[in-house]
Amino acid sequence: MNTFSRPHARPALLLAAALLASPVHGAETRRGPMATLSALADRIYTLGETSGSAADMIAAETAAAAEVGQYIASGATDGLLGPAKGKSPLATAAYMGYPDVVAALLASPLVRAHIDDADDMGVTPWIAANFSMKQSLWACNPAVFGDPFKFVPMLVTQPYYVSNAVPPYRKTRELLEQAGAHADMAKAKDVWLANCKNRSPAIESGIRGATDLQKTVQALGATTLTEQLQRMQKKAAEARKQ
Repeated sequence: MNTFSRPHARPALLLAAALLASPVHGAETRRGPMATLSALADRIYTLGETSGSAADMIAAETAAAAEVGQYIASGATDGLLGPAKGKSPLATAAYMGYPDVVAALLASPLVRAHIDDADDMGVTPWIAANFSMKQSLWACNPAVFGDPFKFVPMLVTQPYYVSNAVPPYRKTRELLEQAGAHADMAKAKDVWLANCKNRSPAIESGIRGATDLQKTVQALGATTLTEQLQRMQKKAAEARKQ
């Protein structure tokens, strides 16, 4: 029989048991920025599958930014630079187009000191913001249309990007530039071309002639997506007639 469950257990033992079962004051556990970003991506996807509300998606990003801000304000630094160079929360937030989170991260001097860190493909946070991959991956790699596990999550989250009064990727790029990120459009284009090996000749021509990679890939991505959706609708209509 458990000593602590006896009605006449000594008060000192009962007090010790209570203290062991209670949380330690001041030892609040906060999740790191990467965990917050992962949860945010899941939340926006869930909203895309349910309400489809851009306002709810934007609110989720704002809430995640507040959480990251609290983490940094607490003095925590674990995870701010990520597990490897170029795989940081800042790079991830820029890639995803989460400007409020980017702003929260840039409040950290440690993050700002590594603002131009590049990953093994040469992508810095500023370049990632220009790539606008959540709006343009189909222009970079049309094969995504054949993978529902990649295509559907991107499709249902489009309201966050295209129905946002403040274009997320544009704002992300602006914030990075204001914080001192190195802007090199020629390099960004070269890195895009080096990594987007499955682009069509027309897409490649558009990229090479671009003066603003971000605007160009977003426009090309929108056109490519529209054309694909039209093909899918036509195919579905033809199937219904059979």
